[in-house]
Amino acid sequence: MDEGRRRRYNTVNTLLEGYGSLSVSQLLQPMAPDFHHQVLPASLGMAPRNRESFAQHAAGIFSIFESFRMVPQSVVDGGPGGAVVVHALMRGILKGNGGTTNTDGKEEWKNECVMLIQLSPDGSQVVRVTEFVDSAKALEMARKHAPDDFGCKYDDDDDKNRGRGGRGHKGEGVQQTAANPKSMTLLFGLGVAQVIVVIFLLYVAQGVVF
Repeated sequence: MDEGRRRRYNTVNTLLEGYGSLSVSQLLQPMAPDFHHQVLPASLGMAPRNRESFAQHAAGIFSIFESFRMVPQSVVDGGPGGAVVVHALMRGILKGNGGTTNTDGKEEWKNECVMLIQLSPDGSQVVRVTEFVDSAKALEMARKHAPDDFGCKYDDDDDKNRGRGGRGHKGEGVQQTAANPKSMTLLFGLGVAQVIVVIFLLYVAQGVVF
């Protein structure tokens, strides 16, 4: 592995370890001053975040976990000027109730994502992360676990349409998800399709697997 690829690999690895540290300062360590973060698909209604607003968002998410790991399944490097694409499993233990109970009686959170990570020209900093997530799991997080400023469209629209405040009506939210399985499947399917196209183009054009 040449020096440039090694530096890019180390920067991406530092980013993934930052998520698992549950420390905002450690997560921000590899991020450029002009860092931006975007969650897709756009139907979730989550606005782009700069470095400061992303730090606030991360602090809220970290506060609900006892432990968390970002486990990479595959990494494709587009080379200098290209994106590094990471498919990762997200595994965590939640504080309180709300996930799948493991053998220790603790509540687990399981999810996965595909991250398009744009690095600085020298590969030492993360400039932008575009994160494709499981739409159904994102809505579940918004309804059951996440802080009020999570930013998912559910927070702004669903409660307003009901004329009620807060996320206390979890049962009603779960019923709505059950009543619209096709919508959730479609949202997730569209996101996955976009990710597959991006990974294929990167691989065909100049991708190198770490």
